[in-house]
Amino acid sequence: MMSSNHNYLSSKSRLFEHLQQLEDIRYFPETSRDTVEFVKQEFKFLDVFLSLQSFTDEPDMLDVTQKVRDLFQDTVVHFSELRLAEYFDFCTFMVQNKIWLIKMEIRSKYSFPKISSLPNLANIAIPKFAKEFMDIVVGNLRDLVNLGYRHSLVDVPETKKHVDRVVRELKSLQNFVCFVSERFIVPDQSQHHVNFFAHALSVASHASMLVWLYLSGHGYEDQDVALGEINVLLFLQMKFRPIQTSIREIYISVLRVLKSTIQSGGWCPNIQHEHATDVEANFLETIVHNLVELPTNSNASQRVALKDHLPILQEMLNLLRANTICVPIQDLELLRQDIDTVIDVGLFVFSLYHGEDEKEVMAPGEVNPTQDLDLSGNLKRIISTMIRLTIRKAFQSNLPRIHGLGYVDFFLNNLKELQRRHSDSLDYVRNQLQIIQKEFESLQPFLESVTEEGHNDLDKIHRCATQLIGKAYEVEYIVDACISKEAHVLCLKHCLLDIMEEITLLRDEVADIHEKEMVGDVKNSTITAHASSSLTESLRMDEEIVGFKDVTKKLKDQLISGTKGRDVITIAGMPGLGKTTLAYSLYSDRLVASHFDRCAQYCVSQVYSRKDLLLAVLHDVKGEDSQREFKRADELADELRKALFSKRYLILIDDVWETSVWDDLVGCFQDANNGSRVILTTRNHEVANYARFHSDPLLLRMFNDDESLELLRKKVFGEESFPPLLTNIGKQIAKRCGGLPLSVSLVAGILLKMEKKEECWEQVANNIGPYIHNDSRAILEHSFRVLPYHMRSCFLYFGIFLEDSVIPISKLTRLWISEGFVKSCNGKSLEDIAEGYLENLIGRNLVMGTKRSSRGKIKACRIHDLLHDFCKERAKEQNLLLWINRDQKNVNPSSLAYHQKKLAHRLSIYGERYCIGEPSLSWSHVGSIVLHKDVDAEISLDPISLNFHSFKFLKVLDLEFTRIDSFPSGLVYLRYFAAKTKESSMSSFLANHQHLETLIVFNYGNEMSLPVTMWEMVKLRYLLISYCNTTTLIENTRELFDNSKELYDLKTFSNPKFSCVQDADLILRKTPNLQKLRCIFHGIDYFKYCVLHFPSQLETLKIRHKSAFHVKAIPFCISAPNLKNLTLEFFFLHHKRLSEIASLQNLEVLKLNRVDFEDMEWEVRDGEFPRLKVLKLEGIFCFKEWIVADDAFPELERLILRDCEYLQEIPSSFAELSSLKLIEVKSCNKSVENSTRDIWVTKVEDYQISDFDAYVLRTAEEKSRSRATGTGTIPWQIEARAIRAKYVKY
Repeated sequence: MMSSNHNYLSSKSRLFEHLQQLEDIRYFPETSRDTVEFVKQEFKFLDVFLSLQSFTDEPDMLDVTQKVRDLFQDTVVHFSELRLAEYFDFCTFMVQNKIWLIKMEIRSKYSFPKISSLPNLANIAIPKFAKEFMDIVVGNLRDLVNLGYRHSLVDVPETKKHVDRVVRELKSLQNFVCFVSERFIVPDQSQHHVNFFAHALSVASHASMLVWLYLSGHGYEDQDVALGEINVLLFLQMKFRPIQTSIREIYISVLRVLKSTIQSGGWCPNIQHEHATDVEANFLETIVHNLVELPTNSNASQRVALKDHLPILQEMLNLLRANTICVPIQDLELLRQDIDTVIDVGLFVFSLYHGEDEKEVMAPGEVNPTQDLDLSGNLKRIISTMIRLTIRKAFQSNLPRIHGLGYVDFFLNNLKELQRRHSDSLDYVRNQLQIIQKEFESLQPFLESVTEEGHNDLDKIHRCATQLIGKAYEVEYIVDACISKEAHVLCLKHCLLDIMEEITLLRDEVADIHEKEMVGDVKNSTITAHASSSLTESLRMDEEIVGFKDVTKKLKDQLISGTKGRDVITIAGMPGLGKTTLAYSLYSDRLVASHFDRCAQYCVSQVYSRKDLLLAVLHDVKGEDSQREFKRADELADELRKALFSKRYLILIDDVWETSVWDDLVGCFQDANNGSRVILTTRNHEVANYARFHSDPLLLRMFNDDESLELLRKKVFGEESFPPLLTNIGKQIAKRCGGLPLSVSLVAGILLKMEKKEECWEQVANNIGPYIHNDSRAILEHSFRVLPYHMRSCFLYFGIFLEDSVIPISKLTRLWISEGFVKSCNGKSLEDIAEGYLENLIGRNLVMGTKRSSRGKIKACRIHDLLHDFCKERAKEQNLLLWINRDQKNVNPSSLAYHQKKLAHRLSIYGERYCIGEPSLSWSHVGSIVLHKDVDAEISLDPISLNFHSFKFLKVLDLEFTRIDSFPSGLVYLRYFAAKTKESSMSSFLANHQHLETLIVFNYGNEMSLPVTMWEMVKLRYLLISYCNTTTLIENTRELFDNSKELYDLKTFSNPKFSCVQDADLILRKTPNLQKLRCIFHGIDYFKYCVLHFPSQLETLKIRHKSAFHVKAIPFCISAPNLKNLTLEFFFLHHKRLSEIASLQNLEVLKLNRVDFEDMEWEVRDGEFPRLKVLKLEGIFCFKEWIVADDAFPELERLILRDCEYLQEIPSSFAELSSLKLIEVKSCNKSVENSTRDIWVTKVEDYQISDFDAYVLRTAEEKSRSRATGTGTIPWQIEARAIRAKYVKY
């Protein structure tokens, strides 16, 4: 017998393996695939039949059982590869016929056998067997229903409906089995457990067999199968549900035993089990199912008495289940004392199935559940308590462990508004909300004090701040639930009462902290911040590289004097060694750069796009071309190859991870035997060797002790020397950094924020350990720990961006503000405060500035790869941020479903397939979504439709690189939105999203009119619409517009199009606090002889005429008393208008692009442009003579001239400007170049001014590469690329 069973198991395994292989054949005919699928399904049911026979006593079935075993073995032979290759149709026909005959024999003898004994499974627990067996049965029936077969009764609508119901009942029983199995204790197994599992196995087996025997398979259309198949199904449902007394007693008895075991302390839940919460939630689903299916004639008198309470019970159970799913495993232990409440509810619901004439048999000492559990009182209160616990635990588990201090500001504003707008829905909890509001307002000074450094008990202060902000999140969630009526108001009210108590405790703790600090008045001196300086001063982007002098000299020689053939200079080494810094210093070196005709650079990183790389290199080599975006990568590669052909080029490819990157590019780099070079950096030695050409890869060494000490000195003290008292401890710290430049920089960032005392530095030395052995993680951890609380979330937020991203400062600060990271402070704008946060991070060497504006302020930043990895990992640990790769293949769907429950508070999504899946309750806790550009797509033109209604608490939705075909709806808390669209209207979107602070819409193809609803967006701070028409707004809704609100908070407005002075005047009056405005003027004739009064706080103004081909005179006078930055494009400028501009007293930057001067002349008189620091003239063809008085431009620092082909010369008076630091000339005539050289000679040689630079930038097409010097050794000309490395593109 044992041998026969072993042979059967072996045959079964081989048979299903063969069948799966057949299904996987790629080009298998569809009819053949259907046949294989049918045969596989039949054998699954035959396997269930054999399992049933193993624990039933049915002598009549012994011969059939053996036939089934033999069929498995025979079919393995029939379905062998050799047989099927020649006789597939014959073999499958033979097998199907045998199955049919055996099936008919089973059907004729089937008699609902009782389970005589549970199987002896040799150390395999009975509950485990029962769960696995029911998984198989449910799976088989679902496949049968979903797949269906021709001529099968399962496909008959009425029959299918009943089979679906059987599957639901079976699934409900399966949930019950799992719940009991989790609490099954083998040594104490009782007869109640045995009866329960025997019943479950019996019902599952019979359900499977009857559906298979009577309703599935080919050929039934010719059989008399009406033998009451519907009655059979109804009978099965009766067996599932506790309608019959015997079944109900089984269910109630096992629950009573479980409750007794739990109360006696004999069991506690397996909380580490991955699906522990699912087990609880699924059993609640079973209870709800049985409550819904309660027969109308069951316990009729009690049903009448409970008529009003049963719907409430159902609602409460559904809510409890939904929130239980979201409770994390680690928090389930906190609820285990209430798990027996679930059992009480199950007992109560099953007791309702009693008939009026039944008398339940009770064991001695037992109490009737219907008497013990008062639904209108005790039970409802217990369930309500459990719901409160699960709601709060589910919500808290999704909160980040670290918060932004500014969130409470938003919360209080929203709370006031919600109470006003939804007074009816919130009436029941109005008192609680008002008390909570006052408590939070009273604690605002505490949150403001958290930003101050030097507290005694930082850990306690940070913990209190985190808990307090967490309460704000909870209250917001509960208020929304009250408004949307998602939970019973009694539960929510009790939740608020619990939160009120917790806030009171926090307030007392905060008062205690404050009292101790007032008494002691002692500040911790180890973390004392220096006074903030401006971002302009704090950023040292042009620092001279420290260390590697020997390496630098060797590499310069290879670049300039090496082989004449093309060569690849590869710098390889571990992260943090300074590969990128070294490579860019070589690339930016004047001597190196002037040696090459074409120069370009790109940072690859892990998220690699061949097309983006080619576009970036082509941009540097050939300049801007908008049509390239629509070309394929192969076309771009060919264009690059042709552009570099026969030229001496220098290409820097930074941070290469895979050899495939080199394969994608090497074909573009032809060898013209003219000394072309490629600089490549990588941490992968395989890549370094793979790309080797002439020169061997440089394996970058570690810093020696002297280099480490020098870098530490330079980072901490600048050009000053080490103070004598700190020299020895400084050497210790530098040595402990293990020769890793990144570690030295991070430690320097810590020391910068400390007092320059020996004991403070010793503390740092002790914290980073005796020696970190080339591992920067310890220093990263310490750098993060000493960050002020309010900057931790700001720093970790860098993990939301792609690796090696260059992040615009304006975007970063807007996101921080919308995320609630920035705490308001009287007298300062949120933008200024956010820039202060960034300055602090830069000062700590955690963030690097990469670009500057005309006035020297940082425009963009990035972080090192190691820091980016740290931010992603720590943000995930803190539940602050989760990365999702939507292109990930071979992902287990059940695993995805499980991890979806654990979504972090912010999602950073990368990949082409942006659809996230079916709605989930856990998604409602997600506060931010950033969808990144699909870098793998060659051309992405098709808009996508995204459904975000499940993310009801979304504050940030950044779809900047995503084209959408409709605006999202229902995101009432949204504060930041960016997207691309063809939509021409967004009226309804704005009407329902009045909390928006940042709105960015790149509308392509259609001009978008501003709806009147936009003027209700009183919280708007930043508005950009790429094609925005204001005329329609004013013409069609002038009365509404006149009566609309003013947008006092709006600081930046980009691209409104004005067609008349009235349009402009009305818009400007509605935005009184604008600081930046970029606008387009159309219909200039309607602006004649007027003064256009811009807001008094306006600092940056860019005005462009719509037509670049019909330049017209600017007809209005600009009145802007605090204007600092002015750009004019495509205008004709009269002398009068130029004088008016020159009289702007605070103007610091003036850019004139494609403008025409009257009489081709510009005269600047004494005293004009009193504070101008930067002057840029570009594309000015009607400009020949420039007359500048001696006392004009008294503070000018930079002069940039580009494409001024007819200008005769730069006036010599510029040589007398002591403030002038730079002249940059490109594509001007020879006389302008000569005058530039004369000014350089005067200032540098005659006046000995060392910090003055003058450059003539040659385009790639200009063949001559003249180099002039004053003494024969100092270059004053250099090609364009090198300057862009040092001075940002203006």
